[in-house]
Amino acid sequence: MLYQTLGKTGLTVSKVGFGCAPLGNQYGDIDDREAIRAVHTAVDSGITFFDTSPYYGRTLSETRLGKALVGRRDHIVLATKGGRIDRDEFDFSYGGILQMCEASLKRLQTEWIDVYQLHDIEFGDKAQIVNEAIPALHKLKADGKVRFIGVTGFPLPLLREMVETQALDVTLSYSHYNLLNQTLNDGLAPAVKARGMGLINASVTNMGLLTDQGAQPWHPASAQVKALTAEAAAYCRQQGTPLAELAIQFALQNPLVDVTLLGTRTEDELRRSLRLLEQEPDPALVTAVLSILQPVANATWPSGRPEHFEPD
Repeated sequence: MLYQTLGKTGLTVSKVGFGCAPLGNQYGDIDDREAIRAVHTAVDSGITFFDTSPYYGRTLSETRLGKALVGRRDHIVLATKGGRIDRDEFDFSYGGILQMCEASLKRLQTEWIDVYQLHDIEFGDKAQIVNEAIPALHKLKADGKVRFIGVTGFPLPLLREMVETQALDVTLSYSHYNLLNQTLNDGLAPAVKARGMGLINASVTNMGLLTDQGAQPWHPASAQVKALTAEAAAYCRQQGTPLAELAIQFALQNPLVDVTLLGTRTEDELRRSLRLLEQEPDPALVTAVLSILQPVANATWPSGRPEHFEPD
């Protein structure tokens, strides 16, 4: 396992982080025993960064992670989020963020959270994010309940604005550095690095697009994007390499990213993913896949309130 410092936080983190959305049954049902075994295997394998949210499984992910980390809490960097409650329910008010953090502390069975971020800020009113939610983060930090703070979301221009105008420690971007879309490096990553912040890259399979199974019905990508990613998956199968594995290897090569989150449901999935750390992606296969995806390169879609969406 490779480690580095998460921006200016001073936290030493594994380059690969454990994305805990699958612990909330976001990508298929697993039971408590499978979830806990996966977390224990991750810790024993040297993964130190765990990222969850009360939104994942509507508190199920946090609850399972809290149980799994009993006796292991001091060995990891724990990250969770506040502001997103359900698919269409958000609360970025000052009091709401404070209450959500308190509830997360209880579910996670911990006295402090290492990294606490606002979840999917593009679904909130910008004035409330700046005037209530971010001050609530600073309050939690001042009270010692969280150590470092940040924001997460999909639209890169909004994240960059927050990075450049607010006093934050980290930010998390998803679906913007992978085989389909590499726009993370165009503006957000340099802005983050210029301020000494930590950068977390999530959803390296672009919410399931870059897998043999393909996108779930709810995925917002266009029909053309779904068709071409399916073509890329078929090509990779012919070459003997699953597209998801190539996607993980590709994403791990980004030197501007501090932590790349891998979302695995089971111990076996995690072990297969960890083996990829020992290999670099096949350059010829990467080139071929990028060529297949070229007609939809850097594809994106609206997310959140219309005023926050700008083409990347």
